[in-house]
Amino acid sequence: MSLPAFPDKPEGYSIEDSISQILTSIAMEEIGLSHIINSEGEKLQYVLGTLTTSSGQNPTIPQILEINESVKDMLGVVSTNQMFLFGKMSSALNAYFKNLQTKDPSGGDEKTNPPKKPEEPIGDTPSAAAGRILTTDKSGDSADWVEIAQNGAYSLIVRTKFINTYSEEEQRDNPDFQAVVFGTTNSYENSKVRRLINDWFTGAPEGSADKLAAEAALRGFTVKNNAAAQTGIGTAGPDGKGDSFSKPAGESEPSGSDVAFALSYGEAASFISKEYGWGGGNYTASEQPAPENFEKLQFPGASAGFAQLWLRSPGTDSEKASTLGFNGKVFQAAIDGSSDGNGLIYPALWVKSAVFETSSNAPAAA
Repeated sequence: MSLPAFPDKPEGYSIEDSISQILTSIAMEEIGLSHIINSEGEKLQYVLGTLTTSSGQNPTIPQILEINESVKDMLGVVSTNQMFLFGKMSSALNAYFKNLQTKDPSGGDEKTNPPKKPEEPIGDTPSAAAGRILTTDKSGDSADWVEIAQNGAYSLIVRTKFINTYSEEEQRDNPDFQAVVFGTTNSYENSKVRRLINDWFTGAPEGSADKLAAEAALRGFTVKNNAAAQTGIGTAGPDGKGDSFSKPAGESEPSGSDVAFALSYGEAASFISKEYGWGGGNYTASEQPAPENFEKLQFPGASAGFAQLWLRSPGTDSEKASTLGFNGKVFQAAIDGSSDGNGLIYPALWVKSAVFETSSNAPAAA
């Protein structure tokens, strides 16, 4: 039996080509094993007289036992080879289906679908991201998300629409009815903002208010983080930009508390604001790495005076909390229940960056 010949491809082999060659080699080995099994069967037929012989002599009992032992040994070797071939085939098929899951949904070939890069390590501080849009057909959420930062193989994303917190459905898209007071103090840890975000993500909101669907594909990529409940350090001056960055933990968490969270002052000032200030000082966006991400958030109700995004960092005293206004400025707002103390809630998440490479039928978490 001749050996299989591999076709010459000057442009190189794709993943599909390589897997096909592996499966072909397995098939050739199976053909070889089938010939061995057939010859062993003919050996038994011969000694038992079911094949025509020229000697006319019948085998003795010891001879039959000896032949039987020989066949047994050979079939044991064949069985061992079958186990190796099964493992080889399973690995090849797993690689094939894994490649299908990461395939370009537009139908591109391997030239537009290069092998995945090795997973990058998680650093202490995230870096600005290009602002990719995670659309609803990929996330399974009712709103798009914007990528504002990256850390290793993970992306920090922000929802482009506030959480509907009002139970009456006819007012759920009206920002006048969705604005909430931060709480009785500026502490994120025990705030209404934190509770509403957790309710939205875990699927236990008040009344018939907004929630992320349990089967949303986004849940298959969300991970824990290490700063969700931190209130920040509240450093005065330009150093406030570094206040309380969150960090992906790398451990998948499809529905836990504090997986979804409010951005910190530092995250908003570094990745999406046009201007920021702290303790009376104003700082321009000249050093901002990605202020254009602010435009991609498309906040509804921009003309409303109260409309602003609550942040989890505290203000300089118990009467103020940090916000991102609709003018793109990160500063502080009163939390005493006045119109100036109301803000909208936009959750953030750390997700595996692979979520941007998936098709609309990406698997949801189990």
